[in-house]
Amino acid sequence: MDLQQKLTRAFFISFALLMGLGAHYFQHNQGGSGLQIAVNNVVWVFFSLLIGLGLWRITAQQKIIYSKYTAIIFIALGLFFVPLFYPNNEFADQSYTRLLGLFAGILLFLSLQQFSFTRQQIEKLLLLIVLAGFIQACYSLMQDYLLPASNYFGYNVGYGRPYGIFQQPNVLASFMATTLLLSGYLLQQVNNKKLQGWLLLTAMLNIWVISVAMSRTGYLGALIGLLLLTPWAWQSNKKRFMLFGLAVLLGIGFASMKGDALGARNVEVMKEGGARIEMYQHGWHMIKAKPLFGYGYGGFEKAYLTTHAERVEKGELKKFSQVLTHPHNDLIFWAIEGGIAPILGMLLLVLTFFHRLSSFKWPKALALLALVIPIGLHTQTEYPLYHSALHWLVLMVLVFYVDSESQKVSEKRFTPTFFLRIAGTLIPLFTAIFMVTNLFTIHTMTHFERSRTPDIRELLSIVNPLVFDNNISFHLYNFRLTSAMNTGNTEELKQVTLALEKTVYNTPKPFFYHLLYLAYKHNNQPEQAVEVLNYARYLFPGDKGLRNADKPKEITSEATSTAEKTINNSAADSNNKDQ
Repeated sequence: MDLQQKLTRAFFISFALLMGLGAHYFQHNQGGSGLQIAVNNVVWVFFSLLIGLGLWRITAQQKIIYSKYTAIIFIALGLFFVPLFYPNNEFADQSYTRLLGLFAGILLFLSLQQFSFTRQQIEKLLLLIVLAGFIQACYSLMQDYLLPASNYFGYNVGYGRPYGIFQQPNVLASFMATTLLLSGYLLQQVNNKKLQGWLLLTAMLNIWVISVAMSRTGYLGALIGLLLLTPWAWQSNKKRFMLFGLAVLLGIGFASMKGDALGARNVEVMKEGGARIEMYQHGWHMIKAKPLFGYGYGGFEKAYLTTHAERVEKGELKKFSQVLTHPHNDLIFWAIEGGIAPILGMLLLVLTFFHRLSSFKWPKALALLALVIPIGLHTQTEYPLYHSALHWLVLMVLVFYVDSESQKVSEKRFTPTFFLRIAGTLIPLFTAIFMVTNLFTIHTMTHFERSRTPDIRELLSIVNPLVFDNNISFHLYNFRLTSAMNTGNTEELKQVTLALEKTVYNTPKPFFYHLLYLAYKHNNQPEQAVEVLNYARYLFPGDKGLRNADKPKEITSEATSTAEKTINNSAADSNNKDQ
């Protein structure tokens, strides 16, 4: 077996381990998004390993395999990076991880192309994705039907909506919808009877989970996808399609047995627009104000907060106190921060993708489009690609599949292989080190924030504080401020006050404003205390902690407790918002 064959085998083993084990890793955490959720760290370890294997494959074959879409993707990537050179990038460092994740997805696409997979091998990759959906479906149904009130996983059985490993029902639902459609698509492709039976079982479980998760995006993604899949599936094999339809109906039937609450919730959720309507309206208002250059990468949170508060004061909008880090629409998000350049990049990717689909007959084109609809739709109603690394990886695999089906690839000789071998080794190595140390940070933060008698020394022992910088800063400021207030240490009070002034400028969170108010108050700066509290209430008019900050001591203690609870959910903003 030569090196190229070994690399291909390693790729399949890694992908199988990811879909069968890594994507379902559980570790207690405090919620949030991105790397604050434990499983995403494990997914990124495998993500980087797959990229590394792809880079090594280039060195082994001494050529780069690519398609026309590969060139388009890298042109689009350039457009996403253009706003980094704008003069309004005061907070650009807050966008670096997002851009790095975008670049990693494109590297994965390129890596997939290097293996020149046969049709059967690509089919195996897609079946492994369905396997991940099957495991998550079983796990989610266990959450919803079997777990007792007191369980190891910390799942609140009274919540009534499973969320799987993703910790958010909408994110679970879009993944279930993706694997539902993929199972229906593959059912028409595979001829193994056992695999067909398993795909039908998976479809039934997936739609069952989508139904009980009660996610509007899940419903729409599944419905639109099924409608798009139907013409091709009916044309390919009517009997298999009818069996697939029966499996879907059985899944819906089993879900409906849950009771009247499910039906009532589904009707209500489809009627209400929720807070997103206002987010989109104000987001569009911001885009019109700065259409060309936006507000700068990393500047969304502060810009949205201040512009929204201005309109609330004018009576144009209702009061809104939520800590918002994303407008629940990726198109709006990139337009607000980067202006026209990243939007052109998105349009280039989407239009070229549709052009690729045009090379097929329309039933097959619609079926292929159906595969990316659930996640694509979800990016316009929330931020699943930031919440779940698995969504980003699966989306890139599906885009690669469509591209590989639609056109022939080209190849170019590439002999300077030393750099790629170094990169192919160091990328997985450094990623694994970062992610593993962050898993220890998650463990430490969870233990500290859930402890009845937290020990600040736990936070000082953290070796990788990057992901939890806001949480750690809050707890350290709170500890230093409390100690300084109790001991009358005026010098320490001054230092904490100065540090908090810088923090609220860069990171306008209600709990930081609350601490700054207390710092001013106990540092004999009553005018500044009143001023900062009024401004914080102006930005966050509905925040309970800020509302009670200047009340008597017993209420102030409650308010401080509210601020401490807020820190645990700030990164997720509307993590559990209904959809």
